[in-house]
Amino acid sequence: MVPTTLLLLLVSTFFQVVFAAYQIVQDYSGDAFWQGFDFFTDPDPTDGLVQFQSLEAANSSGIAGFIDGGNASFAIYMGVDTEKVAPEGRAAVRVTSSESFQHGLVIADIVHMPGGVCGTWPAFWMVGTDWPKNGEIDIVEGVNDQPTNSMTLHTSEGPVITNGTDFSGQVITSNCDINAPDQPTNAGCSIGDISNLTFGPEFNEAGGGVFATEWTSDFIKIWFFPRGSFPSDIVSSSPNPSANWGAPNSLFQGQFNIDDHFKNLQIVFDTTFCGQWAGAVWNTSSCAALAPTCEEYVANNPADFADAFWAINTLQVFQDDGAGSVNPNASPGKAKRGVSGTQILAGKGSHSRSTKSILPIYM
Repeated sequence: MVPTTLLLLLVSTFFQVVFAAYQIVQDYSGDAFWQGFDFFTDPDPTDGLVQFQSLEAANSSGIAGFIDGGNASFAIYMGVDTEKVAPEGRAAVRVTSSESFQHGLVIADIVHMPGGVCGTWPAFWMVGTDWPKNGEIDIVEGVNDQPTNSMTLHTSEGPVITNGTDFSGQVITSNCDINAPDQPTNAGCSIGDISNLTFGPEFNEAGGGVFATEWTSDFIKIWFFPRGSFPSDIVSSSPNPSANWGAPNSLFQGQFNIDDHFKNLQIVFDTTFCGQWAGAVWNTSSCAALAPTCEEYVANNPADFADAFWAINTLQVFQDDGAGSVNPNASPGKAKRGVSGTQILAGKGSHSRSTKSILPIYM
């Protein structure tokens, strides 16, 4: 029989090891965000009515910078043009992390998102350079007046996810292949959230929350925690998903090898307009009452996009020792600003779109 004291010591050691498994490998909070992300300026691959701006252009026009994130903190700000009629495309921002990651836990404290605005298609996602072979994970995504978050994987042929009761969302489509014959093109395998707190106006009114994405060789899970309900280990930057996080909002796994389909993913934030999704479903949404087409509405109503912005308190990447890797794909950006990184805010975040003041990125 093992002595009680020795057993307690072994149990204590085990839990210490479990809790220490994830170590931070990248903190993109504050200045580090602009230094670690590159601005995408090519035409939108999804055919959106958008003009993605360079760092210099976005900074000078005030659609990229910092904003009050609540509790005396500064949040990363990425907005869109709200002043000009834009028949050639509305100015907006798409940024991609210079580094790519293989496995890990990505935690983002988001105060405000562009979701729920007619004509918009915002997304927070991860993608490989060889798409779709290296995969895509959509963590936050939606279009027009969609009330809840869509979490989706996009791959080449092979992965099909299984349904179950160990996550809270609802499976919308199960075949991750972008060319699956029984699904719309590029639908992927998608799980829809059931709470309006995960996307759009209700998310923003509640002060946002934390999205946590865990990617291993066995599964991909996404959790959402509303502000005021964060696990203490997230607040302390020592995350342990298996401790007290509960069931995830989505769980992607099945009879396929995840590592064969998801490799070296970069983190992306963007806001586009219309295009292959928001434009395609315009006439099936209440937004159709605003204009005959998505493109006409987006081009001619700049002021209606005042609420179409991202405000991000923190973005951190953790990895399990020996189970992940970080790969530099490009030189970090040169943007600098005297704003320190913030902490994940357990209390209520706040902002006011009518009085928001954008602080520039000092370069």
